[in-house]
Amino acid sequence: MIEVKNSQKSSVPSDWVMISSTKAVSRFHSPFIIENYRHLNQLREQLIRDCSAEWLNFLDHFSEHYHPVSKAIGHLATVDCLFSLAQVAKQGDYCRPTVQDNRKEIIIKNGRHPVIDVLLGEQDQYVPNTTNLSGNGERVMVITGPNMGGKSSYIKQVALITVMAQIGSYVPAEESTIGVVDGIFTRMGAADNIYKGRSTFMEELSDTAEIIRKATSRSLVILDELGRGTSTHDGIAIAYATLEHFIKDVESLTLFVTHYPSICELEKVYPEKVGNYHMAFLVNEEESAEQKGYEDEENPEFITFLYQITKGVSARSYGLNVAKLADIPEEILKKAAHKSKELETTVNMKRKKLKSFAEVWKITNSQELQKWKSMCECEDEKKDNF
Repeated sequence: MIEVKNSQKSSVPSDWVMISSTKAVSRFHSPFIIENYRHLNQLREQLIRDCSAEWLNFLDHFSEHYHPVSKAIGHLATVDCLFSLAQVAKQGDYCRPTVQDNRKEIIIKNGRHPVIDVLLGEQDQYVPNTTNLSGNGERVMVITGPNMGGKSSYIKQVALITVMAQIGSYVPAEESTIGVVDGIFTRMGAADNIYKGRSTFMEELSDTAEIIRKATSRSLVILDELGRGTSTHDGIAIAYATLEHFIKDVESLTLFVTHYPSICELEKVYPEKVGNYHMAFLVNEEESAEQKGYEDEENPEFITFLYQITKGVSARSYGLNVAKLADIPEEILKKAAHKSKELETTVNMKRKKLKSFAEVWKITNSQELQKWKSMCECEDEKKDNF
């Protein structure tokens, strides 16, 4: 555009076309610009038509060679994967797993989570853990432990190492022997499905039902906190029955994470097939005592996570410790700690009464009954004196 002051507008040739104007200036196109701009637009339209025609022509010719090109791309993708796996294998702390075709087992010595291990870096090493599952021996691990203790990371680690071994990759462990599995079935996390009108618990049980239908004795089944979306009694019942089904009927290799200590009783029922484990931790009693000070009040206990899978059952989950880490107000934490202690005392009293009732039921003569009564009275006197 050619810009002309309005005071000189009269000197503009009559064949120029005004495009825009302001209070001070006017802008014009000359006949040359108008003609060539029209020609340029025609060429642009022609270019679009020619490009479209050539693209369609290319597709016609490409379809004639689709299968060899598709095959070449598939080979390139395979080579890309192999180079990636080779890059992983070059890492010094990875090992070549032994893959067993006809054996049902997952044996991992000092395995690590391949992603978290890299994220933590050299300064804060991921704590390695050992896994020993066998179809002929202990094939079910019931895992308890405090919240944020590393339970979910551990079971994900086992699943990832199993997948990596089966696709032919080196794995993050000192030694590893993996039997070929026909599937890895997981039930983890919590999310609802509002679109379908399904609650979080409904989604949880639907996933579990799908696993029950599809899992076989050659599968790896991972269930994380099954039954937490409903009342305690119903949750324990569902978790217990489901796990027993996998132990007795499916006979799959199973990792079962729970906060219900009563689920661990299955180890007594199936001692050769089930093992109880927990993520190790330390209760810092000194810090807890300092926090209490001279006041007679309950406070959340301080926990140090060791992130080590250990034989045995953790009777508590120490949820108040996580509440403290989440910056829940101190007054609420103290009330919660007091209530937790109160509920724990009530439950222990009920258990003690049931145990006493069982002992009384076994007594067959009056002398033993009198002896038992004297012991109970002594214990009550000790409590009163205390």
